Amino acid sequence: MPNVAHLPDWVHVLRLLTAFLLTAGFGIHAFYQHKREAFDIASPRRWMYWIYAVVFLGVSVVNFAQLCVTVVFRDYEKASFHLGYFTLLLILSYAALLAGVRHRDFD
Repeated sequence: MPNVAHLPDWVHVLRLLTAFLLTAGFGIHAFYQHKREAFDIASPRRWMYWIYAVVFLGVSVVNFAQLCVTVVFRDYEKASFHLGYFTLLLILSYAALLAGVRHRDFD
């Protein structure tokens, strides 16, 4: 298996940009779902969405910082925080949460 650090810089920039956009997008989605559940203060889904929104915000900030350092220094090794698996696990767990949620009708 090839060493990931030896891939061209543009591959790392593309991967980090994708990770940043995904985490930011899912964070915005989680925040809006939290706001949709605002009518029921005791809803556990509301607080799950809030926790995911905060975690996605933190991860997207770190991914953006890693992307900026990679672009500025043009060296992935100087900016490697090794958050790839954490980001993937976070996105997959949020997708599993969304798959298990039954949406209420707001009639």
